[in-house]
Amino acid sequence: MSCDISTGRAVSCKDATGGILTVFISNYVSPLDQYADFAQTDNVITALGSAATPYVVYKFELRREMASFSSAVQSSPENGTTFFEQTLTMNLNKFSQVDADKLRVLAYGRPQIIVQDNQDNLIVMGAENGCDVTGGQVTTGQMFGDRNGLEMTFTARETLAFYTMTPPATGTGAYPFTEFPNITVNS
Repeated sequence: MSCDISTGRAVSCKDATGGILTVFISNYVSPLDQYADFAQTDNVITALGSAATPYVVYKFELRREMASFSSAVQSSPENGTTFFEQTLTMNLNKFSQVDADKLRVLAYGRPQIIVQDNQDNLIVMGAENGCDVTGGQVTTGQMFGDRNGLEMTFTARETLAFYTMTPPATGTGAYPFTEFPNITVNS
């Protein structure tokens, strides 16, 4: 692996917005690059799952400005190591016992997560090692206007900043996985 860059980057247009639209959570089965019919080019996933073994995700719909994603480089020159810490924090309003149970189950496991941002980017967290719930709480405020809900923080440590997936286009899969007919989306 080369440590030298070979291209630069121009200033981009100011037409982007931040924010997370939807989160899709999958039970960890194996590193994605070992999953059935996985294909990627330059860290962009172009195929995942097969008719016999579809990749199953569970959709978590979010309100505007209620979630964030980051991928921070963690590098130690003295040890010669580098990895990326991916973090997703999401808030779900109006908690229930079902939500508290989901938080517990997610905390016990190590799911893989696909984050869909407001630009329709599909960002994969925990592709190799899965994600851990590293924080979370169920809260209700004191005043009528205070928040009542559930907060979850997921963290993954990976060798890549993240994978992305082929963006939605005109394929046969369910939006936003139009280019992935073998991804099953459950609510």
